[in-house]
Amino acid sequence: MSGKDDFDSDAFKKNNPKVSLGWAATVMGNEEEKAMQQWKTKSDELKEMWQERKDKSPVMSQFRHYLIESNNPYSFVVFLLNDSHDLHVHKTSTYSYAICKEFDNWLSSHQCNVRNKGQCLTPEVKLEALNIAVRYHSVMLQLILKTFELRHKGNEYMLPEIKRFLEKKKFNECAMLAGNLGLQDHFTIEEIAVPLILQNKLNLLETYLRGHPGQQTEVVRFLDQLCEKNYRINNLVSSLEIPDVKMNHLQRKSISKLAIRLAKLYEIPNEFIPNIVTARGLGALRFLLYKRYTENSLAPGSWEDSVKNAVGDNETIQIELVEQLMCYNDIKASARWALFYKLPEDKLSPPIREACKQLTEGLDSSPATESVGESWEDELMSVDGMDAQYYKLNLDISRIQMVDSKEKYHECISCLSKPGLTIGVDSEWKPSFGNTYGAQRIALMQFATLDKIFLLDMITLDSVLLETDWMLLASAIFCNEDVATLGYGFDSDLKMLVSTYPFLKEPLMRIKRTIDLEKLAAKVIDKAITLMPDTSRDLEEDLEDQDSGINIRFQATEQRGLSELVRQCFGKPLNKGEQMSDWEKRPLRTTQVQYAALDAYVLLEIYDRFIEIARREKMDIDLAPSLTVKWSKDSKLDKMRARAKNYPPTKSTVTQKPENAIYLGSEMEPGQFRVITDVMLKGLGKQLRNCGVDAYILNEGDDLNKAVEVSRQEKRIILSSGTSYQMICSRVGVDNCFYVENTKQVKEQIVNVLQHFKVKVRKEDILSRCQVCNSNFFQKLPSQDVKRLLERRGQTDAQNQAWEDWEKHMAATYGIDCRSLSFEETGIDIMIDTVPLKILGRVEFFYICVKCGKIFWDGPHMSTACEQFAHVMNLQS
Repeated sequence: MSGKDDFDSDAFKKNNPKVSLGWAATVMGNEEEKAMQQWKTKSDELKEMWQERKDKSPVMSQFRHYLIESNNPYSFVVFLLNDSHDLHVHKTSTYSYAICKEFDNWLSSHQCNVRNKGQCLTPEVKLEALNIAVRYHSVMLQLILKTFELRHKGNEYMLPEIKRFLEKKKFNECAMLAGNLGLQDHFTIEEIAVPLILQNKLNLLETYLRGHPGQQTEVVRFLDQLCEKNYRINNLVSSLEIPDVKMNHLQRKSISKLAIRLAKLYEIPNEFIPNIVTARGLGALRFLLYKRYTENSLAPGSWEDSVKNAVGDNETIQIELVEQLMCYNDIKASARWALFYKLPEDKLSPPIREACKQLTEGLDSSPATESVGESWEDELMSVDGMDAQYYKLNLDISRIQMVDSKEKYHECISCLSKPGLTIGVDSEWKPSFGNTYGAQRIALMQFATLDKIFLLDMITLDSVLLETDWMLLASAIFCNEDVATLGYGFDSDLKMLVSTYPFLKEPLMRIKRTIDLEKLAAKVIDKAITLMPDTSRDLEEDLEDQDSGINIRFQATEQRGLSELVRQCFGKPLNKGEQMSDWEKRPLRTTQVQYAALDAYVLLEIYDRFIEIARREKMDIDLAPSLTVKWSKDSKLDKMRARAKNYPPTKSTVTQKPENAIYLGSEMEPGQFRVITDVMLKGLGKQLRNCGVDAYILNEGDDLNKAVEVSRQEKRIILSSGTSYQMICSRVGVDNCFYVENTKQVKEQIVNVLQHFKVKVRKEDILSRCQVCNSNFFQKLPSQDVKRLLERRGQTDAQNQAWEDWEKHMAATYGIDCRSLSFEETGIDIMIDTVPLKILGRVEFFYICVKCGKIFWDGPHMSTACEQFAHVMNLQS
């Protein structure tokens, strides 16, 4: 072996002009020149094969063979990439990209024979790989980051590469590198983040800030500073000398919107954003004043609650409140709020100070004033008039029961779980205003039957009920096939319920007979000529249209939602004056109780009306449609927050079977049965997986301690045999393991396991899991879309508008990025090349594993598999 001094740099540079001389001298200096020439020969051979063959699989097969032979596969791949003919082409269809992708696959396969990774994957090799991605082929950046393990602790030796870009004011490259390498903490926000803001590169900014809450907070605080009333942005721009600043995006309104969005996204506490809090509070206050004095659409108590929530303890907003009230000519209310907040006299205008003096002596300073009450009565109708104009509860108020103790709760559950009941369900929570960022929680749930209404005081019950008590809410009512529940816009109610009590999500996934009247109304209203009965005799003379039943007193905001549906059904809308109340405040006002009770009870009346109309009009529609699990999906904000924290959000686009890790002795489905097999029972594990069982298979080199650890963490039954079983049994207990007779064949072993645990295998369970990664999350794609994905390979731009529209459809419907052929949220590449072209015309649908990207389809192999497992199946006709 020649020494480093024997390295012929001139000859090497002549033969390999694209390869970095410094890297080659450092990494390959100890290689014999003959070995380097062998690399060059192999590189030329692979390139020639790539250009000559349409079928690229032999090229990749030969490449894998060379990897196995190489003493340092990492250095060999860097050599091949530098020596490739299309490294400058930024496409995923290139030879260089294919080499890197295949290398990544090889590293995770059983063929990988790298034993001394630390010696092979040196900092010099990593830096050269990074240079390739940044300088030549940016499309490969994420792939190279993963393959060459560039993001790790101690990778600060890559900082000079970023700082070279920073000196040239190339902030895009700086953000991309620092963000992907996890090196943000080595830069101030003024170096990278602020220039991105000034250049309006906000998507790149959010990518750069992922996983770094410290910088996220600093950036939001900086934006909050820009929102200060007297701040001069021009001075900032001049001092930083940033090129290509987008001044039209630096108006205070635009910055405020960005700051609010990021504060919400990063969940920044209020104390870090005082200017934003004040601005949002002022906006909420203006809205409430409009609702109170222009629309007259809020009840006095509800308006007072809302104002307190919006204003909080912010003195600036408190002063604005009293000044605005004076502008609305309500000087008494202005003075009472000033006294309530104990505002300094020197900050009040003379008329308000004078009004305060008149009210001070002998009067309560509560803002729930006579002035407000008198003004309200002057502007609105009497109670009798209100009854005449709004729909009212057709049940005596004595039939409303507040459930605020454990005993009352269980009595309520018992009453509501009786077979044959139909229940109207609604819920209330405290509205969120501009100066509040805390998580909202459900405060009240209403359950109405024809003769009784239960109001569950969730605030009080939360302190007296256990998790097992709350689970009854799901099992006895929502998941009870003998009970039907009605809701309106019920997705939001379920989301809030699960947000407050996350442990209810899994049981509520099995929800039964829940009907969303909002969705059903669209079908009934679309088909019915008129919903409303003849109400002309009951209406006042001030109706604008006797046939429509629309009263000119009601604002446009009331003519929507449940209130509008009630008007269409019964001729009068609901009074939504208490909608924005503080539902967490106790005790509830009588008007709140009546409002909440009516919102649930009226659902029963609406549903009866729908049934009546459907029969009368002979409608061919399903009056009991199943509720989808759309409510369980992550919201856009949830996904954005997950990305901001730098971990993938929970997949919710595909429904997973409920899992029950503990054997309960009753019959179960394969998806509920979770096992782990040791290396000696790998064949059994694969066969169980093929039957739909959640089977974790230990890898070569994993010891029994690994099995015990996984069993405890994931609550899996350990399948073992021989002497290993005794050790495992002593550590996890006899209930958490099962002895498999290793003298029997796999066909007999699988029968013993399934019979013992009473696992019922059906035809649809066969091959329902990915044989590669054990996942049962699949994305179902029509054959025509798979064909288009095959045609889309290698193209970075859409060919025409139709292709662009299709790409948007794929992203919105399936979460697939057609340009990178991967899932958008996880970055998992779709193995589209494994689909034979000849199968496209024979198969209607394909199934893509969301976890590993492998593609499956129904074919003759399904019949073969069903025949293979016929002895364990209970086939359905």
